[in-house]
Amino acid sequence: MYYFYFAPTLCYELNYPRTPKIRKMFLAKRILEVLLLTQVELALAQQWLLPIMQNSVEPLRDSDWSKIVERLLKLALPNHIMWIIGFYLIFHSLMNAVAEVMRFADREFYRQWWNAETVKDFWRDWNMPVHRWAVRHLFVPLVDNGFKKWQAACLVFLVSAFFHEYIVSVPLRIFRLWSFMGMLSQIPIAAFVSRYLKGPYGNMAVWMSLIIGQPLAILMYFHDYYVMARGQHFKSFA
Repeated sequence: MYYFYFAPTLCYELNYPRTPKIRKMFLAKRILEVLLLTQVELALAQQWLLPIMQNSVEPLRDSDWSKIVERLLKLALPNHIMWIIGFYLIFHSLMNAVAEVMRFADREFYRQWWNAETVKDFWRDWNMPVHRWAVRHLFVPLVDNGFKKWQAACLVFLVSAFFHEYIVSVPLRIFRLWSFMGMLSQIPIAAFVSRYLKGPYGNMAVWMSLIIGQPLAILMYFHDYYVMARGQHFKSFA
C-alpha cells in the first residue's frame, strides 16, 4: 500500500512490474531536467506571460473586444510554449524520475497525443495514468451498469470537468465555471471533429483547440480574479 502512495500511477494493484535496478545516469538526467525546466517555466511566466496579462487589464475592464482578441492571440504563443514544456516536465522528466527511484517499470505515462486526429484520441493519449483510472473506475462500471458507451464517456467528461474546475477555483478562491464549461465543450467539439474532419485536418483542429482554448480560459479567470475582484490593486501586484 505504501508503495502505491508514491508510485506514478492512480490504479492500485497488488504487484507492479519492477525494473531490476536504478539507472543512476538516467535518474540524474531526469532530475536535471526537472530543475532546469522549472526555472525556464518561471522565467517565461515572469518575462513573457505576466506582461501580456498586465497589458490586458484596461481592455478587459473596458470590454474593448478588438484589443481583447489581440491580447488573446499574443497570449496564445507563450501559454502554449509553457504548456508544452510543462507537459514534458511533469509527464516525462518528473514521473520518470519518480518511477526510476521506485523501480516502477510501466513508463507509459503518455502516448503520441500530438498526432491525435480526433479530440477523443487526444484526451485518451495525453495523460495515461488518469485515463486508465477513468476507464477502470468510471467508464467500465458505468457500461456494466447499463449505460451506453457514449453516455458513459459523457459522464466521464463531466467528472473530469468538475476536477478541472476544482483545481482552478480553490487556489483562486473564486467560483466560476469557465474551466468546467471548457471541458464540457469538448464533447460537441469531439463529435464535430470525428464526423467532419479527418486525418491532418482533425489534427489541426485538436491543436487549434489547445492553442486558443487555454489562453481564453486564462483571460476569463484573470478578468474575474483581478479586474472584478482586485482591479484596484493589480498594479501593486505587478
